[in-house]
Amino acid sequence: MKRHEILRTLMQQRHISIADIVKATGIPYSTVKSIMENGVEKSGYHTVCAICHALSITTDELEQLSGSLARLPEDRQALQIEIADFTPEELHQLRKYAAYLRYLREQEP
Repeated sequence: MKRHEILRTLMQQRHISIADIVKATGIPYSTVKSIMENGVEKSGYHTVCAICHALSITTDELEQLSGSLARLPEDRQALQIEIADFTPEELHQLRKYAAYLRYLREQEP
């Protein structure tokens, strides 16, 4: 399944509209609509990251799902974090913390 189809499917599953994505990310409506209709291939990485973040997935998960669309566990679906709620420094700290958590996960036996 193509990445934009996965994003649309996740939006439908979570009852999230394009307007909700626009509000959460600040990305122009026309850009989000174009991505959902034409694909993410010509979009900037940060744009795709923001859309994924608004849908509570990572870009890595989007890549994994593009190979086989597996439903995310319920606890992952419930987590909603608004990018606009954080300063650039806080987002930087969150990225560092996420990298640390990935490192810890890799260290588990």
